[in-house]
Amino acid sequence: MIRLLMLLALISVADAADDSHPKPYTYIGQIELGEKELVYTDSRIPIRYDGSLSTIKRDDSSLFFFHSYGCRERGNRSRHAWFYGTELDPLAHLVSETTDRDLWDYRGFYQDAVQKGLWILGMYKRENGDLLAITHSETNYKVGDTTFDYTIGLGYSTDRGQSWTYCGEIVAPAFRRTNVGGGAYIIKDDYLYVYYNDRGTVRSSRKGVCVARAPFNEVLKKAEAYQVSGWQKYRDGKWNVPGLSDTPGTPVIPSRYGGEDCHSDAAYCTALGRYLFTVQSQTGNKLSLYSSSNGVDWQFEAVVDASETNRFMPYSAFVDFDGPRDDCSEVDDSFYIYYPHKSKQDHDVDDMYRRLVTIK
Repeated sequence: MIRLLMLLALISVADAADDSHPKPYTYIGQIELGEKELVYTDSRIPIRYDGSLSTIKRDDSSLFFFHSYGCRERGNRSRHAWFYGTELDPLAHLVSETTDRDLWDYRGFYQDAVQKGLWILGMYKRENGDLLAITHSETNYKVGDTTFDYTIGLGYSTDRGQSWTYCGEIVAPAFRRTNVGGGAYIIKDDYLYVYYNDRGTVRSSRKGVCVARAPFNEVLKKAEAYQVSGWQKYRDGKWNVPGLSDTPGTPVIPSRYGGEDCHSDAAYCTALGRYLFTVQSQTGNKLSLYSSSNGVDWQFEAVVDASETNRFMPYSAFVDFDGPRDDCSEVDDSFYIYYPHKSKQDHDVDDMYRRLVTIK
């Protein structure tokens, strides 16, 4: 039974003891991290990580996993794939795969682009089975151009994710050629919060992990009609900057190790009574866990993993096989964080790991 603790939280992390410290708040439960476990070596993993895994419950012991790869690649290299599997072999069975062109109805968006692609980095499952997707777009409009414009958008599916319709863009970094990341979302006080990377209007300005929100019922109503509602970035304590404006949001994750980046995931932990957020530090080669009561003020909890070699750890995902929601947007007192170790020299080299998180 989970007890209400009036003590400060204790973080049990054997390989990162120097990062534990007293917390200036109280909450229910204690966070404990299990040992790091290798799930797939590079030779066995059936994907090349290019985004966080989205999850939908299949039955009592298995989940569907969705992955997007190389979505702006021409020809047949782009891949959107559904798998299902168990805790020890999550990508055991390939259900279906298709190209970006065949998966999406773009509804005329980006029709003049030389290259375009839509990654699905997070899903929300509705009671009727429809799916809302948090998307990441990359586009360019010049032949030979190797830089891209990035945005966060929404997609909608009425056939359990076999096909998708693009609703449109909701959030963009002030400097559009900043890799916006994305995928992490939470639902709080009837608002949908999405997290993304932002920076000032020049490349030299510092990148930070930021947040935007919109009333959730409006988001869903618009998405049913394949449209988007108005979104507001969080800046200087207020929600008053339009999501697609060239004004950057205020970072909500402090710079702890350098290069904090939002190619990651978030979830509400019912056993903890707080939201959880994984954030990678690309320059520090670390994956960190944060918690928050309001989705804006995030408190460092622990280092999930750290690499002394030239590997980084984007695309993490909260995975709860018997959790309270089919889409893992909520987790309970025992769940996993799945994530890759990626080579900085070769983006197609991946090992998959996981760590068990237990709330005591």
